[in-house]
Amino acid sequence: MENYELTDYLAAKKSLASTLHKVEQAIISLEEKQSAGRNMKSQITLSKERVKALKLSLALIEREITRLS
Repeated sequence: MENYELTDYLAAKKSLASTLHKVEQAIISLEEKQSAGRNMKSQITLSKERVKALKLSLALIEREITRLS
């Protein structure tokens, strides 16, 4: 496993948090389209799974930031 520095974790956290926000906004848009009658179920499910993965990644990164601080 590579050794990462605190700055690496902070940069990754910022990037993943931004991506998380964008995916959460996309879910809202997809759900609106679903309500309008379009079949967006698979895209919504995929996006919700991405949110879970991003939140897990952010939690692990936060743990490392705490450990390194």
